Amino acid sequence: MNPNIFDETHPLEEVLVWGEPGIEALLGQLLPKSKSLFFSYYEVLEARREFRHMQTLIEQEGIRFTRAKDAFASSLEKRKFPNEPRSIQELESALLERAGEYYETYRDHKTRDFAHEGIHGNIDEVYVQIQKDIKHILKEDVQFYGEAAAIRLNHWLCLTHELPLANIFYGRDQSQTMADKVMLSALKWGIRKPEVGTFKEALTELGYADSLVEIENGTIEGGDIAILGDTCYIGVGARTNMRAVKNLCRKIGVYLEGRGIQIVAVVNKRHVDEASTYGAPTDEHMRIMHLDMFWIPLTPDLVMAYGHELDQREIIRVSRNMDIMVVEELGGFREFLSEKGIEILEVDEQEQKNFATNLLNLGNKTVIVALSTNTRVIQELEKRGFRVLSAELNKLVNGYGAVHCLTAPVRRGMGDTTPTHRVISKTG
Repeated sequence: MNPNIFDETHPLEEVLVWGEPGIEALLGQLLPKSKSLFFSYYEVLEARREFRHMQTLIEQEGIRFTRAKDAFASSLEKRKFPNEPRSIQELESALLERAGEYYETYRDHKTRDFAHEGIHGNIDEVYVQIQKDIKHILKEDVQFYGEAAAIRLNHWLCLTHELPLANIFYGRDQSQTMADKVMLSALKWGIRKPEVGTFKEALTELGYADSLVEIENGTIEGGDIAILGDTCYIGVGARTNMRAVKNLCRKIGVYLEGRGIQIVAVVNKRHVDEASTYGAPTDEHMRIMHLDMFWIPLTPDLVMAYGHELDQREIIRVSRNMDIMVVEELGGFREFLSEKGIEILEVDEQEQKNFATNLLNLGNKTVIVALSTNTRVIQELEKRGFRVLSAELNKLVNGYGAVHCLTAPVRRGMGDTTPTHRVISKTG
């Protein structure tokens, strides 16, 4: 397989995803948000339908849709796990037992989470529904994968780690294609760390083994990385840190520079300081966890961004001179973009909270947005000649992620790099 991403705005040819959320996400609903990293609660069966609708939108555009979940299930045929359930009935019993353990342990904590988030629900009723949904999804998995593969897949995702891999369906964070390399991430929070090894197996099964680059120092997540023009932008703040940016630069910095691409860190210094000491993410950290939560390229000279966060960020260029890392402070993010002649279509605070920037750019001025409720943003895009498709991810966004978080492009064509006619849009 040949990964190929030289610009976030080039025509999308193939996208890697994990797949729809499964029983692991159901179990995550019973954990407090400080552990699950979910907003609080969402209906997983409906989220599965939303994911499949998004898949249909992408495939209808002639884009190859590759599911890491299916590749990983295939790779499990070659492995044998200790204490693996011997039947689907034994697996179901183990899953229901684990759900009961989480319910009993975190019931009071979840009740407080619901009250804090203004959710008019009852954790007891949620638990009863989750028990039913576990059985429903397990039947679907058996029909799709076969009994043996369904057992191993759900055993791995739900029972072999301290916590279920409840966030794994946000399939951009675990890896990122840069030029013709695929970087394997180093995720920050404990519940997510096992996802990288899982994706590594899936990517190897898909034929990407020779393209993989692994990060050994620091933390870095795929949602913090985007190439636009001659620059690879890497968000540094709540999830990604400078140690990992420097490690990445040591590994492929010269390689990228040889292709005309510099590496810059887009740094929120306050979030960096907070992330190094906090034992759980704050609401603010979750809302602005990655670069793609507040900034996204649209064309070679147009980006969409949440202006308030844009002005909190500073640009630091990271390069390598022999064995010495060179770090240069280049000023504010907004000014850096302006000097490059890049226009900013600004979104306001509510639009950012509604995941306006977390869209998938298909290239050729076509985008898939998460929600149709951001009507002003959609109108602004359409004024500029964009075709806007809506995935309507009303449930999936309650995991603090949207279309961009769910998808990891692995191949884009070269596309039209002709600058667009610039029109400044002010928030309001």
